[in-house]
Amino acid sequence: MHKRYLLLGLAVAAAAQLAVPAWMIVGHERTLREGQVFKFRTQPVDPADAFRGRYVWLRLEPEAVKLTGPEQWRHNQKAFAVLGTDPGGFALVKRLARCQPADEPAVLVRTMWTDLKQQEVRIDWPGLDRYYMTENQAPAAEAAYLKFNRATNHACHVTVRVRGGQAVIENLFIENQPIQAWLRAQPGQSILAN
Repeated sequence: MHKRYLLLGLAVAAAAQLAVPAWMIVGHERTLREGQVFKFRTQPVDPADAFRGRYVWLRLEPEAVKLTGPEQWRHNQKAFAVLGTDPGGFALVKRLARCQPADEPAVLVRTMWTDLKQQEVRIDWPGLDRYYMTENQAPAAEAAYLKFNRATNHACHVTVRVRGGQAVIENLFIENQPIQAWLRAQPGQSILAN
């Protein structure tokens, strides 16, 4: 009888360990399927750190949010960036909120520091700094991303799906083309030239 309870306890523990990552995957996929789409401009990054493994390292804009009132933000504080879109169709942060708003799309961010002179808070977009690709595509994608993001004004952007406070990068674009289509259109051409 005692052995039966031990086996039952092990089975419950194993099921719980499998349920957590499965639930995370379901949430990720549901956000990609049902989430509201926002386009984010990206900024160039230091080429020495631009590529780690099989993803392209991104830096989203905006990096700063104007203060809308007397609220004080500390370093590394959790906040919700309430999203809107500018006339060009790109994401903008309307304001920071301490709690997730029920009726507006918002993404969890971290505050970095407050610039009182500029009346703005610098923010970090955790989880939205990597675009994963296959190992054979990632080096070419990284090189193209670095070249076009530095050489042109906002030739690169990402689309991000937002649902219930969760945000998932959907695609990386170069010159308004999804990165996979852009790479297919460049056969035999050196993207590092120029």
